[in-house]
Amino acid sequence: MRVQLQTIISLTNNWVLNKQRLKWRCCFILMALSIHHSFGQEQLKENDIINLQNAIITEITEIPLDSGWLFYWKQLIAPGHFKEEIPHKVVTLNNWTKFNIPETENLPSFGYATYRLNISIPKERAHISLYIPRIYAASKIWVNGTFISETGHVGITKAETLHRRFSQIIPLNTDETEFEIVIQVANFYHSKGGIIGPVVLGSSQKLHNTKSKQIIADMIFIGCLGFIGFFFLIFFLLYWNKDKAVLYFAVLCIALSYMALSDRYAPLAVIFESTSWILLTKIEYLSLFLSGIAATLFFQNIFCDFIHKAYSKIANYGFYVLALLVIFLPAPHFTKLLLPFLVLMLLNLLYMTFIFVKAIFGKRHDSILLLVSMVLGLIIFYIHIFFFLGGNSNAIVYVNFGYIVVFLILSTLLMTRFSNSFKELERSKKLALQQQNELFLKTNQLSNTNIILNENLRVLKNNNTELDNFNHIVSHDLKSPLVGVHSLVSFIEEDLKTSLNENTKSHLKLLKNRVSKMNSLIDGLLIYSQIAKGKKDKELFSLNKLLSDVISGINLLDQNTINLPNQNLEIYANKIELYHVFQNLISNAITHNDKDPIIINISVSKLPTEYVFSVSDNGPGIDEKYHTKIFEMFSQLQVNDATQSSGVGLAIVNKIVSENKGAISVESEKNLGLKISFSWQF
Repeated sequence: MRVQLQTIISLTNNWVLNKQRLKWRCCFILMALSIHHSFGQEQLKENDIINLQNAIITEITEIPLDSGWLFYWKQLIAPGHFKEEIPHKVVTLNNWTKFNIPETENLPSFGYATYRLNISIPKERAHISLYIPRIYAASKIWVNGTFISETGHVGITKAETLHRRFSQIIPLNTDETEFEIVIQVANFYHSKGGIIGPVVLGSSQKLHNTKSKQIIADMIFIGCLGFIGFFFLIFFLLYWNKDKAVLYFAVLCIALSYMALSDRYAPLAVIFESTSWILLTKIEYLSLFLSGIAATLFFQNIFCDFIHKAYSKIANYGFYVLALLVIFLPAPHFTKLLLPFLVLMLLNLLYMTFIFVKAIFGKRHDSILLLVSMVLGLIIFYIHIFFFLGGNSNAIVYVNFGYIVVFLILSTLLMTRFSNSFKELERSKKLALQQQNELFLKTNQLSNTNIILNENLRVLKNNNTELDNFNHIVSHDLKSPLVGVHSLVSFIEEDLKTSLNENTKSHLKLLKNRVSKMNSLIDGLLIYSQIAKGKKDKELFSLNKLLSDVISGINLLDQNTINLPNQNLEIYANKIELYHVFQNLISNAITHNDKDPIIINISVSKLPTEYVFSVSDNGPGIDEKYHTKIFEMFSQLQVNDATQSSGVGLAIVNKIVSENKGAISVESEKNLGLKISFSWQF
């Protein structure tokens, strides 16, 4: 903001001055015009002097010497060599591109020239000095033929010229009343050429006091702003990198601080004496544009909920384009980018004002702080431009202090955001601690549950061991007597086959059937108990090939009609388990069928996540009230000694299907056949 202020001041060519300066300027112009002569164009004679003998020069006097200068274009003339040279024009100090030489043509930005002014002042006066403003060029100064100083190096080509820009205070000899001021200027880097600010004749004490106060004001602005910027940068890097607004504000402060420091004191030019001034000026402009980017991102980050995304892109890309142009454009073109930058900043400021108001209505309290800082900054800026420029020398100190207050208000906003975030973080920590305690309690409960679970697993393991032992007993010790009984009955039939009557033969046959049925029941129980323990390995196989293997073991005499699916699918499943399911279903459909011939239809369909199989027959069917009962263990709807059904087959089917995350269903009506369907996940 301070740098933009100085730039705008130079753009307006110091058109607003205090009353005393305006009064002396008018007097000076009138005296210059009164001794004005012509050489075909506006010219003065060698010995023409601007007479200020009637001026009263006190300790507080400042007289701007900005009119009546003899201007020699494309000439570097030293004192004592002006007799043969004719000046091109009598000028008022300004950008020489506005001088028409000849009258129809403007001068270029690049070039070199000599300025000369003769003045006469009263003998009785306070000690006086000349204030030479910063010139956008290299300059060389003589007073009454005595070489005073050279800022940079003045040359007639870009290669010969070393550009530097510093203001100077030159004390004048107290014994002399007439002074010849000669200033040589060479510019090969900036769009503004020559001396654009007034040379001031004034009391040495007044000029030094003004410069001292300017230094104090700069110390306040540069020092405080730089400290604020580095403080928030370190704060962001080391402590709080969650809020990007802190980083953008830090960059804004540091960029403005460097820009102000470089603009007035050019420390890099002092440290690196041979450094290109064009490079240093590019860095200054980049710092200025970087401050614009940082300011835009700062406000966008704070009011991200209110700012339109298109605006964010336009503003950011606008500043990025300006920065790139500064890097790639040659001199003096990149120095003309200040005006579009100021226009972009003005549009940015207007849009932000709209956003502030919108945020206030949206009950965003931090927007009030931003609005206060913006209004205060505009008031200070207005006062700086229109009231205190060149007037009260203390005003610049107050103005710079006011700017710092604006940035302190913005700092307060950031610290408020940090405080709110910190409080939220503390609340989150308390909540996390509470959740940690709850988790600790849950962990203890889980630990106790795990202990119980481990104990249950141990008991289950023992039970499984006992079940395995039981299965062993069933498969060996229990089945052995049955085999013996069956063999004994066969022996009796063999020994007494000639003496047995029909009733006895029927009873022996019934006994053998009961033994076979008991054997089938034991086998079913063994299969049922081993289902969950079986291997769950899956493989790819042909469904119709599997069904053919099942049928070949059941339909030995090929008396029954069993229709396989029309589509021979490749099934990815546990082959053994699916074999048992179809074996039980087909066997059950044959065993309980009262038709001749027996017809069984098998179908399959493939869905996105599962297969759906069905086995239907033309048997007697099952009443709907028994549709769930048939899958229970040892369930038989009718006792038929002629069959060897154990009542375990469909229970085995139900368990295998459930183990494979499938479902089983029945469709049947009495005397109308039976259809059992089941799903099987991939």
